[in-house]
Amino acid sequence: MLRFKHYTVAVHDLDEAVTNHQSRFGMQAIGERGHNGIGNFEFQAMGYDGQTTLLLIKPSADDTPIARLMTERVNAFNPHGEGIYLLGYECDDVDAFCKQVEAGGGRVTRAPGSTNAWVHPTSSNFVLMELFPPR
Repeated sequence: MLRFKHYTVAVHDLDEAVTNHQSRFGMQAIGERGHNGIGNFEFQAMGYDGQTTLLLIKPSADDTPIARLMTERVNAFNPHGEGIYLLGYECDDVDAFCKQVEAGGGRVTRAPGSTNAWVHPTSSNFVLMELFPPR
């Protein structure tokens, strides 16, 4: 069973995005900014009443999957290629869910040492899904 956890948005300017979500949507920054070494991006959790609703991410290098996706999205209306990167779900049994996806012909990625998993966009109507064990 999946439960929605948060959505992740790729941005070109983390400071600007944080300010935008605070002023327009009343969100607060949750915790400190951080760096994810696996994906090579900077991040800031945002939400309400201490609960994360959104994770803003900014690629730290041009050769990352996030940066490449943003480059592919660039157009006249979206000059920086910003937008939703993934949907995060809490999953009762990540391993069993991954096996189910793979048994159905889908692709799943697991990082060594991580309890999370990622369902490849080609397996989920072009939405990258991150699966988290219950916290």
